[in-house]
Amino acid sequence: MFSCLLLLLTVGITGLPEWILSTPAIVTFVIDENLPVGSEVGKISLDAITADQRDGPTAGTTFTLQDTSYFDFDPHQPNSLIVKSPLDRDTDRKLCSEGGWPEVCSWSGVIFSSDGRLLSLRIVVRDVNDNTPSWLTSQQHDGLAQLQISITENCPLGTAIDLPLASDPDVGSNSVVNYERVIQEAVDHRAPFDIICTKEPNGVRYKLVVRGKLDRETTPLYKLMIAAIDGGGNRGLAQLTVLIADENDNRPVFTHMKMKEIQSDLDEQQTEFTITIDEDLPVGSRLPRYPVATDDDEGDFGKITYSFAISVAEVVKRDFRIDEVTGAIFIRAPLDYDTGGLTHYQFVVVAQDHGIPPLTASCKVIIEVQDRNDNAPIITVTPTITATMTSLKSNEKHEKTSLQLLENAPSGSLIATITVHDPDSGENGKFTCQLGKIDSLRLEFLKNLGKLSVYQLYSTLPLDRESNPEVRVTLRCRDHGVPGRVSTELLMVNISDVNDNAPMFMNHRYSFQVRKITHFKAFLI
Repeated sequence: MFSCLLLLLTVGITGLPEWILSTPAIVTFVIDENLPVGSEVGKISLDAITADQRDGPTAGTTFTLQDTSYFDFDPHQPNSLIVKSPLDRDTDRKLCSEGGWPEVCSWSGVIFSSDGRLLSLRIVVRDVNDNTPSWLTSQQHDGLAQLQISITENCPLGTAIDLPLASDPDVGSNSVVNYERVIQEAVDHRAPFDIICTKEPNGVRYKLVVRGKLDRETTPLYKLMIAAIDGGGNRGLAQLTVLIADENDNRPVFTHMKMKEIQSDLDEQQTEFTITIDEDLPVGSRLPRYPVATDDDEGDFGKITYSFAISVAEVVKRDFRIDEVTGAIFIRAPLDYDTGGLTHYQFVVVAQDHGIPPLTASCKVIIEVQDRNDNAPIITVTPTITATMTSLKSNEKHEKTSLQLLENAPSGSLIATITVHDPDSGENGKFTCQLGKIDSLRLEFLKNLGKLSVYQLYSTLPLDRESNPEVRVTLRCRDHGVPGRVSTELLMVNISDVNDNAPMFMNHRYSFQVRKITHFKAFLI
């Protein structure tokens, strides 16, 4: 099912019809993510759009959507908007083009009506809680995921150990929001452990906290039942086995903390390391900085292996990898800030020695991704007369666009609507557009719709095809980055012929002589 909300904003501008130049109406629909292809998103209500507008669109008005990648108008019901392509809310970042993902998935576009009106369209794709949390492990017993960790019997009270995260394809409040112990007769409810949860930028993280003394000789292992709970109350269960190991003399220590005053043993086990990188680092690049640990033991006991903590979110492991020998962090997937990539990653790296039992140190790693000016403004042209033209786009290159205007069209006629946006952020995403010097055309800024700027191209003089069949002008948009990136569009306005000339004789009078007509239908001249 879906619900919808329509909001109309109007600003009157004198000199041209109000329904053409008023501020665009903003039409918002809210739909569920699993809406099948062909389903109706909603209808564009002519009554609502024209409620405060005189001489507005009539019942014969038709609509065209500028970007039809995901949605389009039903050819059999011109005001009915339908789903054109599958809506993969959780993984398709182009669908969720506005900010706020993954909690909010919003798609925006522009609608043109056949009478010249401009509408702003926003579709919110709502997540459906149709998944139960589960642990992605091959170890299963009686339908329960089997998890295992090791801790030393001499670890101090309050020691916190990261636990494996459950997976839930849903997002936001429909994903995992809490973890807890489940007390059952089949498990040891006397185990000296608690579960604590913390909310972090990449999701909820949970740890096992030691609340009592551990004695390997008395109890070599504990079996606990844990539950992952999503926002809808769905629960996934797993059995956690905690192995109690003998002592190991020295644990690894991250070198960037050796010169700092350590407040407690818990502080020593987990420290923080921040890295700032640019979004355009290519896949396979090694990050310029990464945490490194050392171990004072000799031989194999002093060797260290690096890995992500078992609590690390899947999105981190998707975009980065760790060299287990050196600890170097490498990029696995494009970090494109402009297409909705994350700007902030937070995760834990574990350094583990080869002792028996192995000891570990943890380091919280924060990666900040900086935007780069790697996009030129993108220009999209939609003509008023669409019979002979397909809208073209440009990105850092010169494009040609053919437009059409009737030669008897009055001065001030709308030729095309032009939208421009730059995927970059901040100053890199701002831009200025200018039309080349020409007396017969003018470019007017209409409205900002989020990051989309809308312009309209008008004629300023009556145009005569017989004297000038085509008018050419270049639109140039430059962003405010340093150095700035430029896109240009060559607009070719073809003046369509109108039958505005009657036939004319070359002379006012013609004289000729003929012989005597000898038969019917004979040619005189």
